[in-house]
Amino acid sequence: MTLSSRRRPSALLLIALIAGCLASAVGCAPGPASVPADLVLKNGVFYTVDASSSRAAAAAVKDGKFVYVGSDSGASAFIGKATKVVDLGGRLVLPGFIDSHAHVISSYRHFFELNIFGLTTVEEIQKAIRDYAAARPGAERISGRGWSNTAFPKTGPDRRIIDAVVADIPVSLASEDGHSRWVNSKALALAGITKETKNPPGGLIERDPATGEPTGTLRESAAGLAAGLFPPFTVDQLKQGIEACQRMALAFGITTVHEASLDSGSNEITAFRELERDGRLTMRIRASLYVDPVRGPAQLETLVRERERNTGDLFRTPGAKLFIDGVVEGSTAYLKEPYKHLPGFRGEPVWKAADLDRICAALDREKFQIHAHSIGDAATAGILDALAFARKTNGARDGRPLVTHLQLVDKADVPRFAELGVVAVPQPYWFAKDDYYFNLQAPFLGRERADAEYPMRSFFDAGVVVASASDFPVTVPCNPLIAIQMGITREETGTGDPALVLWPEEKASLEEMIRSFTINGAYANFLEKETGSIEPGKWADLVVLDKNLFEIPADEIASARVVLTLFEGKTVYEAGDAPAAPAAGTKERP
Repeated sequence: MTLSSRRRPSALLLIALIAGCLASAVGCAPGPASVPADLVLKNGVFYTVDASSSRAAAAAVKDGKFVYVGSDSGASAFIGKATKVVDLGGRLVLPGFIDSHAHVISSYRHFFELNIFGLTTVEEIQKAIRDYAAARPGAERISGRGWSNTAFPKTGPDRRIIDAVVADIPVSLASEDGHSRWVNSKALALAGITKETKNPPGGLIERDPATGEPTGTLRESAAGLAAGLFPPFTVDQLKQGIEACQRMALAFGITTVHEASLDSGSNEITAFRELERDGRLTMRIRASLYVDPVRGPAQLETLVRERERNTGDLFRTPGAKLFIDGVVEGSTAYLKEPYKHLPGFRGEPVWKAADLDRICAALDREKFQIHAHSIGDAATAGILDALAFARKTNGARDGRPLVTHLQLVDKADVPRFAELGVVAVPQPYWFAKDDYYFNLQAPFLGRERADAEYPMRSFFDAGVVVASASDFPVTVPCNPLIAIQMGITREETGTGDPALVLWPEEKASLEEMIRSFTINGAYANFLEKETGSIEPGKWADLVVLDKNLFEIPADEIASARVVLTLFEGKTVYEAGDAPAAPAAGTKERP
């Protein structure tokens, strides 16, 4: 059966769908199914995440969609000679998880290039670089990712650390948050970056306080000064990375991802399209196209044209990604009050207010879903102002703009999310007093602001749709069960120390955290009629866990394992009772 024919329900299937809906209604006994199901799952605990948060024991699947959700006896009517029947043994079943902000396209760098995540000493990092170079004696350049801002001074790591092991070819290592690059002296020389080089707009060349010489750390747009030394990945490399990420995500029960930023006309988009064309994409991807602040509205035609090229069943690009500011660790987040360690400096927005108004109005007029990176409270206020301007200019519509990260948010701005129909997209993996809190956030922001980072309860209470995300590979592992636990406990897994709980008043409930990774994520991606809950007529995206999250302490949720993942009715991951992958680990950034 071809992909296209699989997605057009037959008349018989529609009859079965109606029968399933009737059968699953409370107090309605099912009759014989007109068409036997392809798959029946029985003896489970289905937390459906429907409007009533109802529970069921069984589900039947036909042509990739649920045709029945209800009792075991009701599901029996859908069993035919060829129906596969799976006894779930009382396990918990949830809708497939949805990660509403991740960088799948960065997976080649994470899985196949030099990876120094988790290394904290100069000696460890130098050994990793030395070993990587020794295994590639003819390499003309080395690139990778993963150094932590917490391991170095505020001016970032020094070029001479790399020079000591690799000095003859350029080396470029992205920070774990992706907002800075650490290069060696060879890369600086080839890129022509010297003491006299000025900071580019929106960027910062870190310099030695005594000499003014570049340290080797390039923040934000300054990283682009050395980008030409490192050619873009090929389509085949990107596909290799995407498939590696896909295997990992499915093992964590993730069946839909919002790819946070893709360049129009790039190998990145070609890689996704070719994977879908060849039937190798086994998860749903919705993506945002990067909007260049230098080009402004002049790029609108390019963005529209690119969006029209990507209309597959699994891969589409309906969004437009705006960076409003940088990050706290680089002192590039845009704040309402000055940084503690930089008196008088609040950071700078990527867009001037008038330009942000214009681009948001233009994107909204073209029916793009606006997707904004915002860390500082001033940045969040700025994007809300611009979205309000777009609504005033174009009229209200169901645009569902996404604002992600939300490290600092003015209390007065929280209700504006609901008023403007903005979806909040936080990363609950970061809700903790960890090394970033103690080494960067508290010193850079002061304890009062650091203690009021990452609101969550406030958004739920204000009626805001909250769709959680990982920001992979900023967060590794991107296991939603870790985030669900941390959204409830607001501390790192395995700590159990009340002193390490971040802003306890902002704790969410288990039900809210599950919704944030399921139906709310579907809503954030205009998919709530297709997935996000276990209901007749929706795609059979689901995850089976080895533990019932409703029956274990909150601080044990991250220890649960995925034993089965279905995507559109097909098994895309199965582990029996064995662990699928590490359930917990060290978060790779704040």
